[in-house]
Amino acid sequence: MSSAQLAAIAAADQKQRPALYRSFLESVLDAEPSSPAHAQPRQQLSPEAVVPVLHEILSHAVEDSIGLVISRQILQDFVRLFEGWSQNRDPDLVTDLWKYALDRMQGRAVAFEEQISTVREKLAKLYEDQEEWEQAARMLQGIPLDSGHRIVSDDYKLEIYIHITRLLLENDDAVAAESYMNRAALILSPQSNPEAKIHFKMSQARILDYKRAFLQAAVKYHELSYAVEIPDSDRMQLLVQAVKCAVLAGAGPQRSRMLATLYKDERTRERPEIKQHGVYAILEKMYLGRVLRKHEVEEFAETLATHQLAKLGDGTTVLDRAVIEHNLLSASKIYNNITFQELGSLLAISAEQAEKTASKMIGQGNLSGIIDQIDQLIHFQQPERLPAWDQHIAGLCHHVDDVVETIISK
Repeated sequence: MSSAQLAAIAAADQKQRPALYRSFLESVLDAEPSSPAHAQPRQQLSPEAVVPVLHEILSHAVEDSIGLVISRQILQDFVRLFEGWSQNRDPDLVTDLWKYALDRMQGRAVAFEEQISTVREKLAKLYEDQEEWEQAARMLQGIPLDSGHRIVSDDYKLEIYIHITRLLLENDDAVAAESYMNRAALILSPQSNPEAKIHFKMSQARILDYKRAFLQAAVKYHELSYAVEIPDSDRMQLLVQAVKCAVLAGAGPQRSRMLATLYKDERTRERPEIKQHGVYAILEKMYLGRVLRKHEVEEFAETLATHQLAKLGDGTTVLDRAVIEHNLLSASKIYNNITFQELGSLLAISAEQAEKTASKMIGQGNLSGIIDQIDQLIHFQQPERLPAWDQHIAGLCHHVDDVVETIISK
């Protein structure tokens, strides 16, 4: 029956065809008629009965004999009407129909670039809702952005590149995500959409996190935690990520400054999200130079993402390295000298690892000391008294602030 109706419309006057095709689609998808003069008799079809009719319409629409202008109009009407019909329908059925539409148009991809782009966006949204990140990213990657057959705005390109980047990050593919982020960076400008800028910065932070550039990631996360465009709950999660990355960063003056910045941030002491799972406790101990205990580290490790717990070449994790380096710095403030064996026991590693870690940190300038390999000793050199005195005064001031805040709150 539908084949005969389509043939009849195709034989009608050319000026009337777009309205007739639209009316036929409205009758199939049970939509309100846009033009009562051309309205078809209404008959509500079941979803199962709609599918073969839509298949016929789509196959008919892309035929060369229909004419490019009318074909595009039919497909645009299909996209608009089908999107409304698909609400609260079986996702698999809806996905299959969008895929069928894409497959039909793909044979004349150059002619239907705009319609193909729209359908790919719809499919990407469906896959994203089902957390099929890779499939969603592939759909968006297939959108023609530089074909030369249509004008595509930089804002649209930026939106697509950033969306692909975010989907690839959800799929833990940081390498591919970075390539699309670099494409977005070439388009990003001061006039770009503010929301796009926020998503771009968040993607930057996450990619730095994945690349284990934890110090730079912490700076980005902390900066974003102040962005008023981001909901408060998300800002707090960004602040938590900033703390985690600062803890995981390699020892050195820059990390010390970042830890101080985060510790002095009033939100880290006031918000319950930061105090969960020992996140604030480990920040406080690191900032104050106290030795971290095994149970504290284990509790903190439970909050970390998979990539943050990945094994290094020597079999340890980034967290293990960060804790060992921190505890070694803490030990340097307690002892004047210590044997490799005793230091290894203190750090819960072998004497050889203790010597290697200390040697590396001294070489990098992150630890002041001398290694005596003959006597198997490390001699720690204390920093100048004035900077150390300043640090103690700063710590005392923070404790006074805590006491004042407690008094005010009570």
